Amino acid sequence: MNYLFIICLILGSAIVGGLVFQRIGLPSVVGQIVAGIIIGPAILNFVKIDNLISTGSTIGIILLMFLAGLECDFDQVKKFMKPSFVVASLGVLAPLVLFFALGMALQQGIRDSILWGVIFSATSVSISVAVLQEYNKLNTVAGSVILGAAVVDDIISIILLSIFTSTFGKGGISIFSMILLQLLYLAFVLVMVRYLVPHIFKFIVRFNDTILLVVVSLIICFSMAYIAELASLSEVLGAFFAGVAISLTNVGEKIEKNINVIGYSFFIPIFFVSVGLELELVTSFKSYFLVFIITGLAVITKWIACGIGAKIFRFSWQDANIVGAGMVSRGEMALIVTQVAISNSLISKSLYSELVLAIILTTIISPIMLKSFIKNK
Repeated sequence: MNYLFIICLILGSAIVGGLVFQRIGLPSVVGQIVAGIIIGPAILNFVKIDNLISTGSTIGIILLMFLAGLECDFDQVKKFMKPSFVVASLGVLAPLVLFFALGMALQQGIRDSILWGVIFSATSVSISVAVLQEYNKLNTVAGSVILGAAVVDDIISIILLSIFTSTFGKGGISIFSMILLQLLYLAFVLVMVRYLVPHIFKFIVRFNDTILLVVVSLIICFSMAYIAELASLSEVLGAFFAGVAISLTNVGEKIEKNINVIGYSFFIPIFFVSVGLELELVTSFKSYFLVFIITGLAVITKWIACGIGAKIFRFSWQDANIVGAGMVSRGEMALIVTQVAISNSLISKSLYSELVLAIILTTIISPIMLKSFIKNK
């Protein structure tokens, strides 16, 4: 099949799937994944993963995390830093411990059990933000804590992913060398954020050329992602830090708008559709039971742990429930972790399908819970 037709099919199915799921009140991301399942080997078998789709998907992941960095509101994070940090930390610790225990109980082995914890420690706040905006609750204390905790959660999850892939991935290096490289990279990031990136854009803005701004920002994004990979870190962490560095400049908002168009019109839909293309449908009762157990534990660990974190700071029960429900959705962050794991041959395709189904279910359950708690309040 001609690669131009494949691209058209992927983008077309992503649009239709996203719109259909939006119309029925569910996240468009889930619709894009389902579109991939339908056109992929699981059902119609029109499209299979190849080098072209894999490369487009990788660029999609990088741009997605670049945008996450660009959209960070650090003033908001600073204002509610303490409750946000506690909520995020408990929301990471509970899944790490309980999913590791579940994996070991199901005889998955140490590596896979740790991976389960890493995957379900992630949070995707994009779905929750849409619900909070719908009910004008985004600028409330609960909404602000959800935003701040999600940023902290994302950073912790990406670091955990980097450590995991460095330790268990192919061609691993010694722990000492890995830590040294990663510390050097963090020092490099600090220099980029404080000195290099601001000076680069002070010079670039003189040309008054939007295209030049976007091209330079993409060069910084991909360069920092590449250097992160050289330092035994995940490229998504490098892209995230690149976004943070640029967000602190005067042109951050302008660049974000243009990267949004590039990312969400082409590469990011390819990433989400490719998630569905990788999926093999669960057919056995045992697999369905495992998906049910994983989904239940995924919901409970975030809802209860993050709710407790909010209660520590004397939030009302209603606000604590809103914070907990707002952190339940795993969405793209957990999918990124899962995708990186399968690309590094750290997970089997059958288990990948079960985990992705559980991630999709949390993404559907979270907005339903959040709407319910907001209406009760």
